[in-house]
Amino acid sequence: MKVLKADEMSLADYKTINETGINSLVLMENAGRTAYQIIIEKLRNYENFVIVAGSGNNGGDGLVIARYLLRANKDVKVFILARGIEKLSDDNRANLNIFRNLGGTFKFITGENKDILEKSLKNADVVIDSIFGTGFKPPIKGYRAEIIEIINKYKKFVVSIDIPSGLSTDTGELFEPHIKADITITFAYPKLAHILYPSSLSCGDIYVVDISIDEKYVKDIHREILTFKNIKLPKRKKNSHKYTYGHTLIIGGSIGKTGAVIMASKSASAIGSGLTTAVIPRSLNNILESSLTEEMTIPVDDEDGYFGENSLKEVKDIVDNGKFTSIGVGMGMSVNENSINLVKGILSIELPIVIDADGLNCLSQIDNFEDLILKRNAPTVLTPHIGEMSRLTGLKNSEILKNMEEVAKEFSKKTGSYTVLKASRTVISTPEGKIYYSIRGNEGLATAGTGDILAGILSSLVYRLGAEEGCKTGVFIHGFLGELAVKDSHVESLKATDLIKYIPKAYGIISEEQNKEDYNVLFPF
Repeated sequence: MKVLKADEMSLADYKTINETGINSLVLMENAGRTAYQIIIEKLRNYENFVIVAGSGNNGGDGLVIARYLLRANKDVKVFILARGIEKLSDDNRANLNIFRNLGGTFKFITGENKDILEKSLKNADVVIDSIFGTGFKPPIKGYRAEIIEIINKYKKFVVSIDIPSGLSTDTGELFEPHIKADITITFAYPKLAHILYPSSLSCGDIYVVDISIDEKYVKDIHREILTFKNIKLPKRKKNSHKYTYGHTLIIGGSIGKTGAVIMASKSASAIGSGLTTAVIPRSLNNILESSLTEEMTIPVDDEDGYFGENSLKEVKDIVDNGKFTSIGVGMGMSVNENSINLVKGILSIELPIVIDADGLNCLSQIDNFEDLILKRNAPTVLTPHIGEMSRLTGLKNSEILKNMEEVAKEFSKKTGSYTVLKASRTVISTPEGKIYYSIRGNEGLATAGTGDILAGILSSLVYRLGAEEGCKTGVFIHGFLGELAVKDSHVESLKATDLIKYIPKAYGIISEEQNKEDYNVLFPF
């Protein structure tokens, strides 16, 4: 499912009206009617509705909803934040006239008479916010800001139309004041504010409804949310053997950090690698041997529990003499001269490579790492969290968090890599400029080792599915594993190794969801 910015949605509206020929009043009718259908389905037992409408087309959507509620014999009170009918947009005014002709009543509200609205709010069951739409640029000022604060004060059940008034459509940033909604009903496509933190926390449950916007007007927008429907699961063939499904090489580990390699290796196997082999410093081999069963180990040159000076040569010999199909490197390997040289040398191996954790920290110490990656003839996947991305780019953490999409996109373009930028929301960018957002997962994943699990999953899937599909599927499954795990425990007690146990269940549920003819467009799922 595509995710749009305000100007992209505005252009799609414009083209639908002017090229497809669907009248703007028809689009407004579609928006109001479909929003009403969600409202009446979810809130049919409520009787007293207060609609607070703006003077623009978002307010017009609210007036369509008011008309349908009126016809359903609900108690509907409409308040329009404007100083008179001449201040309304044409479509807003048209729907106000229809509402009035059907017997509906309304009041214009300004700063001078806001107490009238406040009295109605006290008795309301539901408040419908249709003050500002996706084209609004915050912050809200004047008496409208006062009214939003009044709405929030009464803590009624709030339904926002398109976007909670006061938020910025294109960012996750919070502006004050803004409506804190229980449900947001948006049109055609979700917007960035609906999926990014912290703004998404003010949206409540989000429904996306169809209003007849033609898909061809957004075909050039390459920004999507990962869903059950747009990821691809690997599939096994009846006539096959273990090498059919790839031999994943996991390279990492150092004294005190063996768990990272163990978790990455086990997750690579669990996600479906035909074979998995871990390469570690020689003195750590007994630890890995006692912890891994299905996975193999190859010990290499060691200096006091860290990779040694000859580790790179031995790794290259291992690859030259093996049937490996992809490499994951960096988990728990520490940062020193030998590990930096190892990462640099691995970049010359023409296999799909996933670089994670200390592999990324080593990469940041290599002067020309962007050029080295760009020259590779095989895919490179980088999986930085915000701190690692800061070391790779020189940008401040705050700059990255505010502009994750643009930072990841520019980095992928510069390096030719697939970038998996991890935060509370994960952004995947491709060398061609495609963007995928993952909204799966939960706060339980904020614990040691979950990144190692993801790295192992990706290291397998980049061979099985290719780099782009492997990243999409791997990131989606990883977040979904967190959701499954906490259902049987709690976010406070989630451990990274718990995720591996839920991979079979995740595969089963995702397969079922993909076979359904329809699917829920409620976010979060």
